[in-house]
Order: sequence, then structure tokens, then C-alpha cells
Amino acid sequence: MRVRPGQRVSVGEQVAECGNSGNSTQPHVHVQVTDSTDWETCRGLPMVFRHPDGSAWLPGEGEIVDA
Repeated sequence: MRVRPGQRVSVGEQVAECGNSGNSTQPHVHVQVTDSTDWETCRGLPMVFRHPDGSAWLPGEGEIVDA
């Protein structure tokens, strides 16, 4: 199942798959989290990833996130 615009997601839920079908040197995903889908007024929200032990971290530039 893939998420739909406006759908809420839970921890551990798959939201997408990644491939290399565009003009890039490697597969990658762009992610943006906002408080609404009204792109004229929405605000960005903080997002973190969780390690299997539950600790939170924000990947650094160029860091690979492995599921």
C-alpha cells in the first residue's frame, strides 16, 4: 500500500519505494513534511528517523538511510 496525499502514517509504515528512473546518479527520495497541503501557506515540520532501539536521529547530508 502506498500513502495518499493527506493520509496520516504510523511509525514503521512503508510510504514509498525508491528507484533510479530519473536524471540522477543514484536512487534517492525527496521527503517534505508540512502542516497542510496548501502550498501557499503551509509550514515545514521537523522530521526524524528512529533506529531499531528507538533512539531518534536526523540523517546528515549524504548519509544513507537503510531500512
